[in-house]
Amino acid sequence: MTPYKNFLIWGVLPRDENEARHIKRKANFYVILDGELFRRRLTSPLLKCLNSQQADYVMRELHEGICDLYTRGHSLDTKVVRISYYWPTLRELPSIL
Repeated sequence: MTPYKNFLIWGVLPRDENEARHIKRKANFYVILDGELFRRRLTSPLLKCLNSQQADYVMRELHEGICDLYTRGHSLDTKVVRISYYWPTLRELPSIL
């Protein structure tokens, strides 16, 4: 999530032209509030963007931790969105499952 945050705060883009174009186009879906990066969605509240360590922790807690949900795939990532979290590879199956 750092490229989006860097672009929104400081206007810094990667050197790769294709990646820079991609970030410019997708940056409209993100907003910075109190120094935190959030993703805008049409049908849900703002989703807090997590780094890879935070995302791994949330997935583990939802799958086998305090929430005790033994779900996989789409139903698991839907639950992540319901608790207002997001990361770019959310729709991909994580390696812990």
